[in-house]
Amino acid sequence: MSDSSCGRKRVAGYNQFAKLVRRGKAVKVWLASDADFVFSGNIRRELASHPDIELDESLNSEQLAKIAGVDVPTAVITEATE
Repeated sequence: MSDSSCGRKRVAGYNQFAKLVRRGKAVKVWLASDADFVFSGNIRRELASHPDIELDESLNSEQLAKIAGVDVPTAVITEATE
C-alpha cells in the first residue's frame, strides 16, 4: 500500500513496523483496537522511546485490513516517509 502523492507509504505487519520505527522513518502507526494484549504491549513498548510517532487505536483489525487493501485482519499499519 503506498501513497506517493505526499511522499509517504503505508505498510502492514509487525516486522515492517519495527524496521521503520528503528530506522526513524515511521510517522504514524495504526494499532487495531481489537489486537491481542501482548501484541499491543509490544507495539506500545517500541513506541515508548519515540514520542514523535503518532499512535491511532480508533480502528479494528477488519477496518485496518480495508485500509491496507488485504483480505485478512491486520493488527498494525505503519505510515512512513520514503
